[in-house]
Amino acid sequence: MRKNLQVSIRPRAMTLEAREGEAVARLIDIARAAGVSEATVSRVLNGKAGVNEATRQAVLEVARRLGRGPGPGALDSGPLVGVLVPDLDNQVFAAWAERIEAELFGRGASALVAMRARTVEREREFLQRFLHCGVDAIIVVSGHHAQHRGPVDHYREITDGGTPLVLVNGVREELDAAFLSTDEEHAVRSVLTHLQELGHQHVGLAVGDEHTWPVREKLRVFEAVTADWGERSQPVSFTDFSYAGGYEAARDLVARGATAILCGSDVMAAGALEGVRSQGLSVPRDVSVAGYDDVFWAALTNPPLTTVRQAVGSIARAAVRTALGGGEESRRPARTEVVVRPQLIVRGSTAAAPDGAASMVW
Repeated sequence: MRKNLQVSIRPRAMTLEAREGEAVARLIDIARAAGVSEATVSRVLNGKAGVNEATRQAVLEVARRLGRGPGPGALDSGPLVGVLVPDLDNQVFAAWAERIEAELFGRGASALVAMRARTVEREREFLQRFLHCGVDAIIVVSGHHAQHRGPVDHYREITDGGTPLVLVNGVREELDAAFLSTDEEHAVRSVLTHLQELGHQHVGLAVGDEHTWPVREKLRVFEAVTADWGERSQPVSFTDFSYAGGYEAARDLVARGATAILCGSDVMAAGALEGVRSQGLSVPRDVSVAGYDDVFWAALTNPPLTTVRQAVGSIARAAVRTALGGGEESRRPARTEVVVRPQLIVRGSTAAAPDGAASMVW
């Protein structure tokens, strides 16, 4: 049976014992001497996040002076953050997990990673397991928060308990949490501008589940930008974010007259390359194909993929900073929304439209 929780955790015992014949200084005594709250003292002595370094050192110094040292949790390990990703098979999710873990490590924290929460019930179970393991914060990448009108009560259980919650790539207006996302507006507009400058007047959009936030955002921008491109609307194909999904979407969109295809992921785009070729056509001579994500192999396809590079490193850094920024001073995290602009990477899979005429003006 596949194990979905992967972690190496040192013991995080919190008990403090007095040395023989000595009284252990109370939290309130240390707090008064250091000029901080008892909660701050507790977090420092137990190695919890949410206290800046200067305050932490000051509390530790006062505690030592009063005869009370830090607990094993403060000595053996730093903060522990639960990280939930859809899977590690898709390279972009593997990149998210890797970058988040690296950012946590750089800040003296550890990651508890879980994956394959296919249902809301499964996701709730993972979140509760995180809490039982004593995590200081939780980061969820492309979770069920991205589902339009899906339940959010299991997220509220986290935030209501005071645990910082960071949700990546998906926004829910009714939920009080920190949201970090790629700027879909900028991403789609950049690709469409590029394709239009190449003379393409018939561009198809290939995406997955239309009920997810990233797809809805891509579709919204795609339809808004192309609304005045002509009398007929630009074709859209809803399949799934897989190689097979991209293959089928490409065949469908080419049959509907598309000379260029914007795919919702690089995996889809790889399938689209083969889907176009299966029709006896060539990329990019007959049909241009653009991907989304810029996974490591995107430059190795034939031809190399033009794609949108998500700022995984920047968003991962912001997610970790936000997760570790919570603490006893903000037990209920304030709602925040941050979008990060991606970058269009032009390679060999896009070229001038077959007629070679850039007849439209942006």
